[in-house]
Amino acid sequence: MSAAALSPNKSQAQARTVGLRPVRLRQDLGAVADLIELAFGPTMDAGGRAAVREMRTLSRSGPILWFIAGLDSAVQALMRGFVWIDPNTGRLIGNVSIYPAGYDNLWVIANVAVHPDFRRRGIAEEMMRASLDFANEQKASAVTLQVEADNDSAQRLYQKLGFSTLRGFTRWRRHPYIDPPPPLTQMPNITYLTSREWRAELALAEQLRPDSRGGMTWLHPTQPREFRPTFSFGQIFGMRRLERWVVRDPQNDQHLLATLRTDSRFGSTYTRTDLLVAPEYQGELEWPLLNFAIRYASDQRRGLLIEHPSDDENATLAFDENRFEPVRRLIHMLWTPAQK
Repeated sequence: MSAAALSPNKSQAQARTVGLRPVRLRQDLGAVADLIELAFGPTMDAGGRAAVREMRTLSRSGPILWFIAGLDSAVQALMRGFVWIDPNTGRLIGNVSIYPAGYDNLWVIANVAVHPDFRRRGIAEEMMRASLDFANEQKASAVTLQVEADNDSAQRLYQKLGFSTLRGFTRWRRHPYIDPPPPLTQMPNITYLTSREWRAELALAEQLRPDSRGGMTWLHPTQPREFRPTFSFGQIFGMRRLERWVVRDPQNDQHLLATLRTDSRFGSTYTRTDLLVAPEYQGELEWPLLNFAIRYASDQRRGLLIEHPSDDENATLAFDENRFEPVRRLIHMLWTPAQK
């Protein structure tokens, strides 16, 4: 989409002067929290609800707490963006946030919300256009967002603005109170991935999860920095247990047939995991790897969380039959500025 296509027509420009303005976080935060809860309440997880509570607390706090919160990434994400003020009542009825992803000059659009009483009036489109104009001013390489898979109207709006669909991802959850399955009678040899095998894991990920289709998961690109062995303070002090497992080709141990990541954090009820299976072994290795992961998490009295491509039918069947439940289905979309 060209820069000219992003510029509103005369009537749209007039509308911007009436209702649209940049967010003023200290002034707007409480109303933004109310709007986000109203718009996203049915799909909001525990982390989202906690963020809303924090926003309300900050909206009533003094400058010291604001300084502390300014160091928090969640609050930083709200500091840029636009709101829409109803000219008749002065109420905040629309919000959109835009913030840097932290790599490759990619920017993220989030919290696109309009009060239900004011929808279908072009407010979301105007806020989005303003956000893309801002991204152009920042010389963004691209802008990305997530949208609920069943929100057809929002997807049509984003497509109208020039966003393309990368891929759909489903967040699956297996509760910790569900008993683990017994070990399978025939299990592949699942062992630790060595530090020298990270390039082989990256090669498998590039085949299955290229950045052109959304990468590993949301804001986790399929790039070397995501695979090189690293150690965090959490790992050193036992606050985080990050492990990588692998199934090697018995005829060629340099060839990885599948990998499994497990990420357990202190105090968390769930272990996050990720699963990669080479195309020629899909439909064969998902079951034993999930069986292994479920029993591994159960030993720690944890459940499992995984975000996995929705179009992977073999994995979807394995999740269903191992008593995972789909929590959310999200479409990842991308907008790139026109080359001048």
